[in-house]
Amino acid sequence: MIREQSAFRLCWDAMILALILLSCVLIPYQLAFLHDASRVHNGLMFFISLVFLADIGLNFFTSYREGGSEILDSGKVRQHYIRGHFAIDLLANFPLAALLLLAGDPQVGVFSGALLVRLLALLRLFRFFIILRRWEVFSWTNPGYLRVMKYVGVVLIFTHCIACLWFAIAYRDGFPEDSWVVAAGIEGSDPVTQYIRSMYWTITTMTTVGYGDISPGRTSEYLLAVVIMLIGASLYAFIIGGVASLLSNLQAAKNSHWEHMESVEQYLRARRIPAYLSTRVHNYYEYLWERQKGLEETTLLQDLPESLRLDIMSHLARDVLDKVPLFRHCTPVLRNKLLLALQPATYAPGNDLVQQGETGKSIVFITRGDVEILAGEKEELFGRLGPGDYFGYLSLALQEQRSASVRACDYCEVLILDKAQYDAISSEYPEFLQVMKKVSAERSEQASELLLEGIVL
Repeated sequence: MIREQSAFRLCWDAMILALILLSCVLIPYQLAFLHDASRVHNGLMFFISLVFLADIGLNFFTSYREGGSEILDSGKVRQHYIRGHFAIDLLANFPLAALLLLAGDPQVGVFSGALLVRLLALLRLFRFFIILRRWEVFSWTNPGYLRVMKYVGVVLIFTHCIACLWFAIAYRDGFPEDSWVVAAGIEGSDPVTQYIRSMYWTITTMTTVGYGDISPGRTSEYLLAVVIMLIGASLYAFIIGGVASLLSNLQAAKNSHWEHMESVEQYLRARRIPAYLSTRVHNYYEYLWERQKGLEETTLLQDLPESLRLDIMSHLARDVLDKVPLFRHCTPVLRNKLLLALQPATYAPGNDLVQQGETGKSIVFITRGDVEILAGEKEELFGRLGPGDYFGYLSLALQEQRSASVRACDYCEVLILDKAQYDAISSEYPEFLQVMKKVSAERSEQASELLLEGIVL
C-alpha cells in the first residue's frame, strides 16, 4: 500500500499536476489551431494518456484519510476510490478518440467526433482540485497558497479554452468575410499569432475593458461574446475577490505585527525614548517576528491534547532534555509534568535574565543563545552558559539572594520554571526534590549549573 504522504506519492502527484495543466493547454490548442498535428505532438499526448492510466492504477493502492486517520486497508481503499472519482478519471482517460478513428469517423474538421471526444480529457482538471485539496492537510504546505494556485489555475485554463473556442468557431465556418478573423487580417497567419489575438480578445472581454479593435461579426460569434461577457465578468470578479481575500488572510499575521509596531513606535515617540533604546526595542520585535511569525506559543497550543503538547514541548526542549542531568534523572511522568510547567521567554542582547541581589524565584533552562555570569560592582565576568545549561536552583530552593547577574550575550531563548510551579511539583512529586539534590551533588562532575566559588545563581 502506498502512503498518501510518502515521497514517491508526493512526487507522482506533482508530476500529475504538471501533466494535467499541460493537457488542458494542448488539447484545446490542438482542436483550434493544430489541425494536422505532428508525430511529436501525437506521441506526447499518447504518453500523457499512458501516465494517467497508470495513475488510475496507483489510486487503487494509495491510502486516504478519513476522520483524521489514514486508511491503509486495501479493500477500503479500492472501495473508496471506486465510489469517489474513479468514474471521472476513467472517462477523462479512456481512449475514446482512438476508438472513433479506428471505427472510421468520417469527419475531419475541428468539430469532428474524434477530436471533440478529446475534450473529455479536460475532466482531468477534477484531479487537479483533488490533489490540491489533499495537499492542504499536509504540514509542509500553506493552505492559503494552494487556494491561490487553485484560483489562478481556474482562470488561466478557462481563459485559454475560451480563446481557443473563439478562433475555432471562425475556422469551422471557413473564415467568411464577416468573421472577426478576416476583419483582423490573420486568416493566413501562423497559429501563434492567431492564438495571441484570440487570447487578447478573451482577456479584454472577460475583464470588461474591450477596446473594440476585435469584435464579433457573425451571429455565432455574437452569441459566444454574450456568454463570455456574462460568465467571464462574474468569474473574473469572483476570482479576483477570492484571491484578494486569500492574500489578505495570508498577510494577516504580518499586518498585525506592523500595526503593533506602529503602536510601539507612537509610544516611543510620545515618551521621547532615546534612539538607542528605540533601536533595541525594534530589534527585539524583529527577532520575535523572525522566530515566531507573530504566533504566541503559550496560548496557541492550549486546545491540543496534553500528550500532543508534550510531544511538541519535547521537540522544542530537546537540547535541554539531552544535556540537563535533571531531566535524565526524572521519571517519564515527572519529566512530562516539568515540560508542561515550563514557560518560554526571549531576551535581547544586553538584557539581564536575573540580577544580582534578587531572591531566587525561578529555574532557567537555556535553549538558544549564550549568557554571561557577572558579579560584583564592576560586573566581573565569571563564566558563560549556553544551550542545555540551566541555573537558579540553589537560590530558589534555599530562598537566598543571587550573588551574580546573568546577562544575554545575544538573543537568548529560555524555558522558565517559576516558584509557584516548582512548589506545586515538589508537593505532588516528592521525588522531585530528591532528584534536584542528586543533580546538585553531582554538579562538580556534570557542570550543569556552573556554580563557581562564592557564586549562587
